[in-house]
Amino acid sequence: MSFLSLIFFIFLAVCVVVYYLVPKKGQWIVLLCASIVFYGYATRMGLLALLAETLIIYLLVRWMEQKPENAKKILVLICVLAAVAMLLLLKYLPESLGGKSVFSGWFFKDLLMSLGISYYTLMIISYAVDVYREQIPAETNYARLVLFAFYFPSITQGPINRYGDLSPQFYEVHMFDGDAFFKGLFRFAWGCFKKLVIANRTAALITAVYGSQKSTCVIILLALLLTMLQLYTDFSGCADMAIGVSQVLGIHLPENFRQPYFSRSIEEYWRRWHITLGAWLKDYIYYPISVSGASKWFIKKGADRQAKKRRTKLVSIVALMILWIIMGIWHGSGMKFFIMGVYYGVVFIITMLLAPIAERFDKKHPKLVASPLYKFWQQVRTVLLLWLAPILFSVKDLSQLKTLVSKVFTGFRFGTLFDGTLLKFDLDALQLILLAVGFLSLLVVSVIEYNKKETISELVRGQKWFVQILAWWYVIILILLSLNIANTEFIYAQF
Repeated sequence: MSFLSLIFFIFLAVCVVVYYLVPKKGQWIVLLCASIVFYGYATRMGLLALLAETLIIYLLVRWMEQKPENAKKILVLICVLAAVAMLLLLKYLPESLGGKSVFSGWFFKDLLMSLGISYYTLMIISYAVDVYREQIPAETNYARLVLFAFYFPSITQGPINRYGDLSPQFYEVHMFDGDAFFKGLFRFAWGCFKKLVIANRTAALITAVYGSQKSTCVIILLALLLTMLQLYTDFSGCADMAIGVSQVLGIHLPENFRQPYFSRSIEEYWRRWHITLGAWLKDYIYYPISVSGASKWFIKKGADRQAKKRRTKLVSIVALMILWIIMGIWHGSGMKFFIMGVYYGVVFIITMLLAPIAERFDKKHPKLVASPLYKFWQQVRTVLLLWLAPILFSVKDLSQLKTLVSKVFTGFRFGTLFDGTLLKFDLDALQLILLAVGFLSLLVVSVIEYNKKETISELVRGQKWFVQILAWWYVIILILLSLNIANTEFIYAQF
């Protein structure tokens, strides 16, 4: 049930009406039923499989809470392994065997369509580990754990929720709030704008360029650059929709993007891009490795203070590389995802090692560092360093990437952008203009959000009534003008 389908709009309207009409103590039950229906609409067998997994985790965690420390470690490890095993079975095994077609029959096909299995896995693991760490109590109601794991606005593409943050909100009294309702609707509309006006158009152009034998160097370079725009608008657009839907229901979801391409370093970028995934990896992969018994033993073996520092840095490097490889594999089993993880790891580690040199440079040249031009260069440098990852998302395999890269080094002619060649790749002049208008709109909004530290829905809601009407009309008109463009599947829906 796509966020952009008619059936979803009907589903959401019914859900919202019932949600605010039922007795307040029953609101969480409405959310639970809606989440089950939403998930079951796509895959009945996948729903049953994950309900069974949730039951296993529920029972193990309840049991774990009553056990001594050594037994707790074993039980939490079993929880993690059970969750990972289900992920391997439903996602990575079919990919490694050549796709879902190797499993014949409706049973397997329906089972392997499990929505958001990667997101579900991370959330259920975080729940078990947080109980083990005594950061939250074990849930005593199985249905409530199911609601956390299947909450429909975020199950398909995140954000990745934490039980301690999200679950308590389900059981609060949520009265209808007109201000929050309209903020949520506009946030959803802005997500639709990103997807329909920008992401779908860039997808059409990129697909046409990649599939054409007539693509020239400059056209391919443009398409490769547009992959960054497509990935961002597609993924952040879906996050906006999820946050907006949840806000309509009075539930707060964490922000997943904060203008990542304005980042001045790789580290800052990962504090702004897929924020909840970065936080999850840090809390459940990086820190456990860094403070593990083996790491502490290795550091203590240093002969002196300097040796201990070097060993501490080496532990950080190993932890970072493991983190980024897991991040790559989480996205998919193909070699391109492994390379993406290694690439991010290498770039991040090099950045960390060069940090002391950069700090000394900043201290020696404070005026240069404070200049807008230098800050702009830092942003451009960060974008260039990150260019490879979106490209890996957009190509089918490494052989296609090799073909595209080989063409980049043949016959550079900048005039190709203006001689009508672009019109041969699925988008006519009007569609290219609308894409440019959408991009400039996104850029202006992002600059304002970056400076004001507020979201677009908060900014619009704070304006006078006629400005709000103009903003609504602008977004709606551009969306309507984009309905004739083929609507591609959300990129992160595959995870």
